Amino acid sequence: MKRLLKKNKGFTLVELMVTIGIFVLMTGLLLAKYTNFNQGIILTNLAYDVALSIRSAQSYGLNVKSAPTESINFSDEFKSAYGVNFTKDTSSFYSFVDKDRNGELHGADTIISTTNIKRGSKVSDLCVSNSESNCDTVTSLDISFERPNPVAKIYSGGDKYNYAKITLSSSDGSKKTVIIRSTGQIAVESGIVK
Repeated sequence: MKRLLKKNKGFTLVELMVTIGIFVLMTGLLLAKYTNFNQGIILTNLAYDVALSIRSAQSYGLNVKSAPTESINFSDEFKSAYGVNFTKDTSSFYSFVDKDRNGELHGADTIISTTNIKRGSKVSDLCVSNSESNCDTVTSLDISFERPNPVAKIYSGGDKYNYAKITLSSSDGSKKTVIIRSTGQIAVESGIVK
């Protein structure tokens, strides 16, 4: 009689199946969100890498970094400007020595590094303007810096501008923007736009 009154301990098969189902559902949701979170982090890092590349060109231009040369004459070596070149819908950008100091990447200039953008991200849009209110889309953008001014020379198609926006996008369609002003200010907009 005492055996019949003793309570059974443990889970029933239904309780065990419900618990496993909840665990599988939560794991699936977590993995789906992790992919979006990971893409957001990668895109934010890319935006800061672009801003850092532009800031490096500014630093090289202001600090009069010597330009690479094959000649023995070093007197002209410290007169070059430094810049970064972007092209719309590409997955790379270039840092260059602006030897003729015209603000744009041309045949006489030297590309000192190429940055390849990975994981499906790219430079999706380039926008220039003389005011921040309206912005014109362009296919190519050059930003350079020349001593002694910390100001940015922003050029596209031979025209000089005061403001530029570089929009970066990831493979899932998220976008992040880097803003450059002619005053030399370089900023990454907070937040990711989908």
